Amino acid sequence: MANNWLNRELTDSDLKLLHVFRSVVDCGGFSAAESELGISRSTISIHMGSLETRLALKLCHRGRQGFSLTKEGQTVFSA
Repeated sequence: MANNWLNRELTDSDLKLLHVFRSVVDCGGFSAAESELGISRSTISIHMGSLETRLALKLCHRGRQGFSLTKEGQTVFSA
């Protein structure tokens, strides 16, 4: 599913969600990405949830244990 979605023409909205995802991954989590993106953690969480819904994939594990990509998340990030 993710590859099909990423192979189609991307909208500005799609690009925004992917930009947030990339920043979260590059920064290693939501808190660290907060200052880079200039948006709150709750907004980052909403954007990540929207991207996961659009792709019908769980992209990352987040919580007390820290941040890590799922296998699907790694595939999307690499694409």
